[in-house]
Amino acid sequence: MALGEPLHATAPYAPIWLLVEVPGAWARKAVREAGLGELEWRAKDHGIRVGLVRRFGRREQHADRSRRVFVARCTEPSLEQLSDVDPAKLDPADLPRGEPVPHPIYLVCTNGRRDVCCGRAGARVARALDPLLQDRLWEATHVGGHRFAANLVALPHGLVYGRLDQTSAAEVVRAHEQGRIVLEHLRGRTTLRPEEQAREIYGDVEVVPVELDPPRPTSCGGEPERPVAWTPRPAEPYDSPR
Repeated sequence: MALGEPLHATAPYAPIWLLVEVPGAWARKAVREAGLGELEWRAKDHGIRVGLVRRFGRREQHADRSRRVFVARCTEPSLEQLSDVDPAKLDPADLPRGEPVPHPIYLVCTNGRRDVCCGRAGARVARALDPLLQDRLWEATHVGGHRFAANLVALPHGLVYGRLDQTSAAEVVRAHEQGRIVLEHLRGRTTLRPEEQAREIYGDVEVVPVELDPPRPTSCGGEPERPVAWTPRPAEPYDSPR
């Protein structure tokens, strides 16, 4: 935030989210370490983001309980829970339908092994939202954009919010429940690519990519990079008639 990087148009492009419940500790490359690396790789070609989730504070493993699997189709939007499936054997080109989930769920990225910023800021936000959301709150392994932590995703609508603290996160959730969007913290819709996200925020105007200076780490401890921001195309200079 100190470098003034715009928050808008930074949401990952993911029209569909495939979420697999995996309690217990997560690795840095959590999806791959959970045995779902091939599924994640195949899913990318279909605009599907694969992630691991767990209920907030529920890190214990239960060998006798099947893992819950959710599919959020954000373009519809719909949210369903799949029953009796092996996530590793799912076909991203033909995901099955499941039992409809009648209410939105919220993801907060808390995987500190992937990025310490998410581990710290995300955990604080999840702790604050737990009494408000209870079983509709899920910790997630990775939603993209570590530098915008704490991040929150509202599914199935595919709205991504960033730079949240305990107070603003609760504000965002209450607004979403009422059908409103808190633009101050909106990163974008995952049904749209970054350029389209920018046009949605700015209105139907032409936008252009701009590399930002100075370079900055895009994650805690990462190497400096020059991320791209989408902004309205500057107006052409006007020469008045003589």
